[in-house]
Amino acid sequence: MQIVWRTTPGIAKLFLNGLLSLTLLAATAAHSEEWLYTVRPGDTLLGVSADYLIRTDYWPRLQALNGVADPTRLPPGMKLRIPIPWLKRLPAKARIVSAQGQVNAVIAATGQAVPVQSGLSLQTGDTLLTGPDSAASLEFRDGSRVLLQADSELRMDGLSAYGPTRFADTRIRLQQGRAESQVTPRTGSGPRYEISTPAAASAVRGTRYRIGMDPATATARTEVLEGTVAFQGHRTTRTVEQGFGTLAETGQAPVPPVPLLPPPKLGERSPMVMRWPVQLNFFPLDGAVAYRAQVVPADPFKALLLDTLLPALKSDEREAAEALTLMLKPVGPDLPDGDYIARIRGIDDKGLEGRDAQYRFRFQSSPGQDPEEDENRYIYK
Repeated sequence: MQIVWRTTPGIAKLFLNGLLSLTLLAATAAHSEEWLYTVRPGDTLLGVSADYLIRTDYWPRLQALNGVADPTRLPPGMKLRIPIPWLKRLPAKARIVSAQGQVNAVIAATGQAVPVQSGLSLQTGDTLLTGPDSAASLEFRDGSRVLLQADSELRMDGLSAYGPTRFADTRIRLQQGRAESQVTPRTGSGPRYEISTPAAASAVRGTRYRIGMDPATATARTEVLEGTVAFQGHRTTRTVEQGFGTLAETGQAPVPPVPLLPPPKLGERSPMVMRWPVQLNFFPLDGAVAYRAQVVPADPFKALLLDTLLPALKSDEREAAEALTLMLKPVGPDLPDGDYIARIRGIDDKGLEGRDAQYRFRFQSSPGQDPEEDENRYIYK
């Protein structure tokens, strides 16, 4: 018996469109990160699609991707490959890792401002506010962290997760202030990490960088310490590589990236500190009009214990000074014994902050230490 297939032009077109759609989806899946789902007794591809995928009718695509013979009989323990973009988007939260000083959150659901403590969860629409001499650290669903400095306002514009995985979209808005991010690396399509400001927005897929928004000058700045950042403003995107920074005024395109200042050279220092303040010796840095000094724990994104700007030296003072001595004492209660990092960086005439010089030390309190001794947080000698 001879069998002849006949199709009308309309059906043929529909078939080709369907084939093209599956081809495009296969191409998308090939360039996406995947989640491995472990099959449980009684699972079917239709059930898995209904529970986890953005559309139930994705089950044939899941069948093709995983080479499943019978979609109604899946062996328990089998690992199903599921592209991350196929997963349902669910609400996610950000967790406060630490808060120092005056830190409040405006909760979108109630409109009320509440004091922030470690462990508090924030969700889409909530806003985090830091006062003078204050700081906060947040952790997102995928493990990315942001360190928010003093006098900052950060809004959770959109926090979502892909199904039950740790993959997440994090979209936050820095209305004013400065923040430093450590973003969990990601590849392919799907999850994004974005910080927008009134002047420009940054998008990354795994990097460490800083971003600031100065409302007085309507200027946003970014400095890339690792990886690459796409910095977009006024319909123009600048790709900022590691070791470079750029800025953008509101309504203007970002300027071409420029190299960041190198780390200041540090003088001799002890690996053990017995009392606060800790002494940090460094040499003047060419091109620096000011400096920023910070003290952080050994895990630098866990907390910001001290963050202060140092006034610029006059030109004749810079020329005369062979070395500078900085006395650093964190604000607030006495810190426990442990490992810490003092870091200092130069700031150029564009307001871009350079790379850090780091002094790692172990603090071991000396018996009889007077906590009131030396009221200065920093001094030049």
